[in-house]
Amino acid sequence: MLVEHARNLLGIDDASHTESSSEGTPVVSLLSCSLDGETIDVALTPGTQLSGLHGGAPSVTEMTTCNYGLDPEWQHVASSGGMAVAGIDDTGEVRAVERPDHPFFVATLYQPQLRSSPDAPHPVWLGFVAACGV
Repeated sequence: MLVEHARNLLGIDDASHTESSSEGTPVVSLLSCSLDGETIDVALTPGTQLSGLHGGAPSVTEMTTCNYGLDPEWQHVASSGGMAVAGIDDTGEVRAVERPDHPFFVATLYQPQLRSSPDAPHPVWLGFVAACGV
């Protein structure tokens, strides 16, 4: 999402993801410390859709399997061109983004499916289904 946002809305034509390309501007790159199999604390930005999905909680603890994230030099991409930072981790790095001008345009570095079940669906899934009008 952030690579396409950088390319199409911020004019960074060669924006890339280092997992799939070693060329271009590495907007998404290998994390300095893998988060694969980790639990992370994410401070939610007040007033964002993501915060609302989590009942206005100031933070959440979530599971992740990520090895890649928004490159530290390109953190500003997450708050430019209509994108908004919805959550940061304890190092201050962006871990969730959204577009406030869209019914449901939310992306997280954590994986909601890891903490979701049919009996207790994750709040992000409930928000997605609600945005679909189901």
